Amino acid sequence: MTAARSLELTFAGSTAVVTGAASGIGAATAQALIGAGIRTLAIDLHDPVTKYRCGGDLLVSRTVDVRDAAAVKHAVQEAFPEGRLNYVVNCAGIPAHTGFRDVGDGGWRSVLGVNLIGAYNVIDSCADHLAAGDPAAIVNITSMEAHRVIALTNPDPSPQYAASKAALAMLTHTAARALGSHIRVNSVAPGFVATPMAAEHGDTTALPAQLAARTVLNRWAQPRDIADAVAFLLSDQASYITGADLRVDGGFAIT
Repeated sequence: MTAARSLELTFAGSTAVVTGAASGIGAATAQALIGAGIRTLAIDLHDPVTKYRCGGDLLVSRTVDVRDAAAVKHAVQEAFPEGRLNYVVNCAGIPAHTGFRDVGDGGWRSVLGVNLIGAYNVIDSCADHLAAGDPAAIVNITSMEAHRVIALTNPDPSPQYAASKAALAMLTHTAARALGSHIRVNSVAPGFVATPMAAEHGDTTALPAQLAARTVLNRWAQPRDIADAVAFLLSDQASYITGADLRVDGGFAIT
């Protein structure tokens, strides 16, 4: 049997913050970083620690609402009192269950508050720690809905969700420019991922016909598929990449 070939990712940094870490992409990302030996602050509105298969001394868990900038900053300072941090991953996000009409002020504020302003709060709260870290990198989880209208499972799209993810993509670009040459900032735009959020819309064991017809790889992504893309953008091997948006959609964008 031919031996497996590999080219391993390396991480010069040793500390990370992951939001939305109780489930889905956030949990998979935090566990991937912990598996690489990186001490990770896992943040979620619900206690993330009960969801983890591993962690030990490398897992620091905090129940924090990313909309509360002061609470985010306190959690970061408490977890990393030495004032240095290497990696930040913004996975915290909430879905929208509306169509286009009659969203209302509350519907806009709740989605934008978590998906966009929450990500900004985390970046801003971590910026000084990242400036002292070497290396330093941020990855934001956007969506394929940041770039095109998706209305395959609902009668029409949810404007507040799509707008929040498109704005997060632009926040990635502005942060990459504003934070300069030392802190790299990129984003990952997932397609259909088998997460608890996706399961709110139906079965995630097999793509329904209308999605399978548009997804070249003809399967749901697993959270680890997205976590692997995040890990690459954080790694030493991505040291010349900033301001980029990596689409991980199984080929949906080309159909």
